[in-house]
Amino acid sequence: MKKIILALLFLNFQLSIFNLAQAQGRFDAHVFAGLNMSQIDGDRSDGYSHPGLRAGVGTSFCLGEELNSPWRMVVELAFTDKGSSVKNVDQSISLSYVEIPILMSYNTMENRLRIAAGIAPAYCVRTKVTTAGAEESGWNDNISAFDWLPLTLSLRYRFTDHLGIEARYQYSALSITKNTGSGTYFLFRTNKGCFNNLVSFSLSYTF
Repeated sequence: MKKIILALLFLNFQLSIFNLAQAQGRFDAHVFAGLNMSQIDGDRSDGYSHPGLRAGVGTSFCLGEELNSPWRMVVELAFTDKGSSVKNVDQSISLSYVEIPILMSYNTMENRLRIAAGIAPAYCVRTKVTTAGAEESGWNDNISAFDWLPLTLSLRYRFTDHLGIEARYQYSALSITKNTGSGTYFLFRTNKGCFNNLVSFSLSYTF
């Protein structure tokens, strides 16, 4: 029940953004769907070998007073599958999230090319871990409910006024596990843990 209530709050937040932008007459809206290829740094996996779905809706609105300003804020509501596949122990970790990407974007080439960066806070709605085909429950207690700070980079190109393709990279700046006593270091990180690491490709339609 708590997960359903939180998902409804996310949806209400997104609709509020849509309504505010629409009232100002300075927004666009888009839908998207695509494929994640992910791994979890810290669990012995590599190679972005775990596929998953990413789909949702979004809006963007200009930040300056001019309606044709190249700087825009992008807010989305998405369902996204992350995880990893560890081949040497035949283990698969699947984490499903509801996320709200909040990105600052710069638009160029007559708004056909969009470069964006920001964060995508996410709430984990499902955890499934299987080893040798058998489902495990131990990870469920160790996965944090929130992935608070996934750093996100995005590059989108629109072939037409409506249809576009997007490539996105995302990395969790904070550990997604409650127990950080084991895992891996990343760059100059002082704590250990596990971190979602993914690339995604999607098609988008802008209204």
